[in-house]
Amino acid sequence: MKHISRLVTLGTLILLTLACIPKMDPAIDEATVLNDHTSVRIDAASSARTLFTLDRGARISVIEKRDTWYRVRDQDLIEGWMAESTILRDSTRVALDALVIESADQQSQNTVRTRERVNLRLAPGRDTTIIRQLRRGTAVEALERATTPRSGSDATDVWLKVRVSEDEVGWVYHQLIEYDIPDAILPFTEGRLYTAVRSLKQVEDPEEGPVEWFVVAERRRETDPTLDFDGIRVFIWNIDEHQYETTLRLRNLRGSYPLDLTGSPEAPGFRFHVVNRNGEDETRNFVMRGTLPRETAP
Repeated sequence: MKHISRLVTLGTLILLTLACIPKMDPAIDEATVLNDHTSVRIDAASSARTLFTLDRGARISVIEKRDTWYRVRDQDLIEGWMAESTILRDSTRVALDALVIESADQQSQNTVRTRERVNLRLAPGRDTTIIRQLRRGTAVEALERATTPRSGSDATDVWLKVRVSEDEVGWVYHQLIEYDIPDAILPFTEGRLYTAVRSLKQVEDPEEGPVEWFVVAERRRETDPTLDFDGIRVFIWNIDEHQYETTLRLRNLRGSYPLDLTGSPEAPGFRFHVVNRNGEDETRNFVMRGTLPRETAP
């Protein structure tokens, strides 16, 4: 009887002890840490004290979201706060994979580089899910542009859809990137942005070697932000003069991505989309006849 009584007493103590332990909040998702030596902080602020660090690949449970911070729990059941850009949630990975598949057929319009650290997001917008941060100087492929209204303002934000790698696509804030321009045609920009640069053809100059022809979509900085470009320009190489020449320049367009290449290496061409004077979407097609672009029927 004494033995049974002791067991009952011990069981009661265990139950009382468990009852005193605070119940842990359930996880809303699982996630993977993206970088080595990533801080887990005591509060949701970059100035908050670091409790400990986790390395790339560590798995954690996500408990709640507060602005751009997540309350997380590690494998030892210790909780803290991590910046959204430092982890990749499993649900975000699924959405990212879908975005990669959706974007697979989009042609790169140009290469762009980040001016500073920039958030890569799942969708255009200041409050959309952050996939991770890209370092300053990261080169990515431009695929698409979009605009969103800025909350509490009449201003418009411009976003660029970019391909970082074969398995990573996302959106970055347009103001934090700069477009690449081939050195050969850099002197001809006249202050315009080259939102698309496509190589039409390569020719052989006896003195200069191989030289490319280009078709570019250009944009004045003051142009309506909803337009991807307002001009098209074709550069060909004059072998006799050993210099670039413009053989087509269209201005005051209401153009939108993509600027696609068509035709063949021997007879290259290109097409793009505009809103015409009647407010209708229109596709314009051109083919190179020698050094001259000629417009053809859609």
